[in-house]
Amino acid sequence: MLLRDMTDDKLVDAYGIRYQPLYPAGGEDLAPWGFGRAVIEPGGATEPHSHDENEVFVFLSGTGEMTIGDERQPVGPGMAVLIPAGSRHHVTNASSEERVCFLSIYWPARYGRIDL
Repeated sequence: MLLRDMTDDKLVDAYGIRYQPLYPAGGEDLAPWGFGRAVIEPGGATEPHSHDENEVFVFLSGTGEMTIGDERQPVGPGMAVLIPAGSRHHVTNASSEERVCFLSIYWPARYGRIDL
């Protein structure tokens, strides 16, 4: 059994926010996917970026705005967003008090490219 604590002291700087790689972290040969936890502090945002992996964000707390290409939508707890490989994207937290927390699940496009 692999257990990971999801505590703030495990967060590192990534994409302009705080991020914690969870799985397979240390067992990359176990899975062709990755999974982590992201925290955007009040007033913060992820750096706009794209990558070769498909990705899903699952929002746990806080509210923000998700941008993929030219499309923007509000996001919050209980929502999931699918981000096709190669899509420029970022998340903004406009709150001055509450963090935005979400999970990121990603996998190589070679396992299925997604076209929306």
